Amino acid sequence: MKFITYCLLIFLTFGDLILCAQNSEGKARIEIVSSKLSLNVGSYRGRTLTTNRFFEQGAAGFSQLYFPFQLVIDYKSNFTDSSISNDEYNSRIFLVRPSFLFHYVNNGSYAIGGACQLSWKLISDFYFEYQLGLVYLEATIAAQPDLNSGFALHHYISLSKPISKRFSTSLGFTHISGANISDSKSSNHDLISLGLKFSIVNKSKSLQ
Repeated sequence: MKFITYCLLIFLTFGDLILCAQNSEGKARIEIVSSKLSLNVGSYRGRTLTTNRFFEQGAAGFSQLYFPFQLVIDYKSNFTDSSISNDEYNSRIFLVRPSFLFHYVNNGSYAIGGACQLSWKLISDFYFEYQLGLVYLEATIAAQPDLNSGFALHHYISLSKPISKRFSTSLGFTHISGANISDSKSSNHDLISLGLKFSIVNKSKSLQ
């Protein structure tokens, strides 16, 4: 099911590019962009037999610092040497962006790590995004049995839309699971959140 969903998203995103290939050539480039800060806050739940209920266990969230570069795919004609950008995504069809992650849960647990986010343009400047990250989790006793100290995987799926040149909003779902790197107990944690992202400087430049 996941494979079919991914294939459908790729087709919807690049279908028009493929059909119009004779008239519009696609191109991939690395862009130097402004760093971005994001904050996602919401309610979480565990996934064990005693905690797998609706998202009512408490508050949690995570913040991100996006690095000032990204890989983008778009129509060749849309690439210019201009340093002006319309918003965070600048109407690009597909983006790959790395970031630094910091999670926090109201039981005192926290996680630090890095991630890579894929963004697909859908319609009307809406973007479907998937992010995969590796974090080190420091869990308190109060977080058990859902969270345990050790390495964990961060999965984040969201729908995002820019609302101005420097701000974007998102609605997302986060899942933290064990990374199986060490012998530590696995974690299993879900979060539904609202997000706000801020671009520090409004500029963009492509590398030839």
